[in-house]
Amino acid sequence: MNVSKFANRMTRTAALLGLACTLATAAAPAHALDIKLPQETSQLKASTLAGHQSASAWCVMCHSVDYINSQPPMPAAFWSAEVTKMVKVYGAPIPEDQIRLISEYLGAAYGNDPK
Repeated sequence: MNVSKFANRMTRTAALLGLACTLATAAAPAHALDIKLPQETSQLKASTLAGHQSASAWCVMCHSVDYINSQPPMPAAFWSAEVTKMVKVYGAPIPEDQIRLISEYLGAAYGNDPK
């Protein structure tokens, strides 16, 4: 699934959820919220690995860099399982050829395997 299809799917899902909430609270007037998120200031740990650029592009579509930076050091196998879970369970639109690259980068940059 490409990014455009994923965004369209998320937009439709949000619209349906909004409609359901409106119907559930029909007695109360519905007001649109204007939410402004702070600009991202964190950066992923620097690396020359190809997965660094992939993680910078794909991982931040769904969560902040702080979310990654705040994780405890874990083995490379953990990071591989996490990236796979993001794709298979949560539907992250990461291309198949990028999964291994991102996993390798996260394992090297945020892992605790002996060097």
